[in-house]
Amino acid sequence: MAILASAVLPSTLNIKVKQLKHQPSQRHGLLQLNGYRRVSPRRRMKITMAQSGEPKKIREQLNIIKETLWEATPETVKDFPWKKAENLLLERLLFVGQKALKLSLVTVFVISSLSDFLYSISRNQELMVPFGLIVGCLMTDFLKETSQEAFRFPEEKGLKWHLLALGGFFVVVKFVSTFSAIRTQVFLLHVANGGLMQALWLWRSLLEEHESKGSSAADAQS
Repeated sequence: MAILASAVLPSTLNIKVKQLKHQPSQRHGLLQLNGYRRVSPRRRMKITMAQSGEPKKIREQLNIIKETLWEATPETVKDFPWKKAENLLLERLLFVGQKALKLSLVTVFVISSLSDFLYSISRNQELMVPFGLIVGCLMTDFLKETSQEAFRFPEEKGLKWHLLALGGFFVVVKFVSTFSAIRTQVFLLHVANGGLMQALWLWRSLLEEHESKGSSAADAQS
């Protein structure tokens, strides 16, 4: 028993000594952590200050590069009317956009009218096609004149807005016709097609008139 006690006691003493050796290092580590926590806000402030100062330096360098490039640019390039060229480019882009929009609208209208015509033939309602087209054209003329009398705008701009409103109205009629009976549906479809056809025709004549006025004004100035 004495031998066992003597064997156990040194091991326990060695464990305590090791623990005491490790305790200063742990305290030192805690002090380092506390010091890091105390110093870290200042370091963060310095980092943020440095980061905020970097964009200013980059802007200054970009301005210097811009000025040097402008000074090295030839006088012919500086004297070029860039603003006028920009305005002309925008006008051309608007013109091309209007042409593309008109072409796409006409294409959609033709495809829709052909599909409605084939649908009428499949339902044995061919006689409703010309009747609906005539009614749609007459409705467009009537609504155009009525809207021009009720809402007085400048002639050219007012007519454009009236035609756009009429086109939207007949598109709504086409959608509403899907909830009707077959005979009524076929009639409303071709009324809408006739109205849209007349609105597109009036829009085309308005554009031609506008182009002729612009060309005549240019000839008068020259």
